[in-house]
Amino acid sequence: MSLLDWLLNPTGLTPHGFCLSWSPGLVALHAGSDVVIGLAYLSIPLAIAAFLRMRPDIRYGWVAYLFVAFILACGTTHLMAILTLWVPAYGIEGLIKLVTAILSIATAALLWPLLPKLAALPSAAELERRVEERTAELGRVVEEQKATLAQRDLLLREVYHRVKNNLQMVDGLLVMQSRQMTDPDARKALRGLRDRIFALGLVHQQLMSSSDLKTFDVAPFLGELSSNIVDGGAGGGVALSVEAIPLDVGLDFAIPLGLLVNELVTNSLKHAFPDGGGEIAVKLSRAGDGELLLVVADNGKGYEGEPPRPDGSNVALGATIIKGLVAQMQGTIMVESKLGLTRSEIRVAAPLAGPVAA
Repeated sequence: MSLLDWLLNPTGLTPHGFCLSWSPGLVALHAGSDVVIGLAYLSIPLAIAAFLRMRPDIRYGWVAYLFVAFILACGTTHLMAILTLWVPAYGIEGLIKLVTAILSIATAALLWPLLPKLAALPSAAELERRVEERTAELGRVVEEQKATLAQRDLLLREVYHRVKNNLQMVDGLLVMQSRQMTDPDARKALRGLRDRIFALGLVHQQLMSSSDLKTFDVAPFLGELSSNIVDGGAGGGVALSVEAIPLDVGLDFAIPLGLLVNELVTNSLKHAFPDGGGEIAVKLSRAGDGELLLVVADNGKGYEGEPPRPDGSNVALGATIIKGLVAQMQGTIMVESKLGLTRSEIRVAAPLAGPVAA
């Protein structure tokens, strides 16, 4: 007997329908029941496999795949029962039952040791309780961090406020000292020192009123700084225009920039307008290469060669300060001067802080 005959039509065996005397009712009952059971057995493991694919985080998912294989094998035995109603393929049916038996033994052998671990898995209520505890703990941490940040902000504002007040006190002392001096040059020197102190104090005032206490918009800062210099030294005869891009800057960038503007505008007031009237323009923009371009220009008398130094020390001090500030900001300066135009152009790398909304 060949293996194919042994599997499909063993000699001397009759199909299962013969045992049912080929009764149409019994054959239909057995065939219909096995069809329904077989389809259900095939549908259930497919649903389990799809669920496991959607939830790869489930622990011990491989046990469920054993159930999938076992249930598929059970469903196949019911489908084979339909075939054996008409074909005595009991060999194939027996092999399928053998595979089903092996899978059932393997599933049972692996399932029992896992029962304590599966029972120890937290329930949905337990998981929800843990989530609520973690959420409450996270909320407490967030509130603590908010309180810490609020204390830090309060401390920083207090520091900026005290620095600004101390600078104002120094300015008041300089005013008192200036009133006791009769030397015009000495009084001008003190005025220049007061302007520099004002620039420092204005930086701290801007930081004190900023939202993050780290940066502030440079445009209004340059406008207020330049107006203070011109109003204090020009006597109302000089027109001022300030044009600056919105840009967030920090303390390390704002101080040298403010001092640069102070020195350049002060130089224009001192040397450009012997007749007392003119225009000064301050502009901060972005150059084509991404650098910042600071331009301070006036329409005064201009000069040729070296800048004028009628008093020697004062002008030399301003030039030294400008040179040092440009070097500190790792920038470059170019000055051109002729009758009706003196223009100082300074290029520096832009700070890391990005532009603010216009």
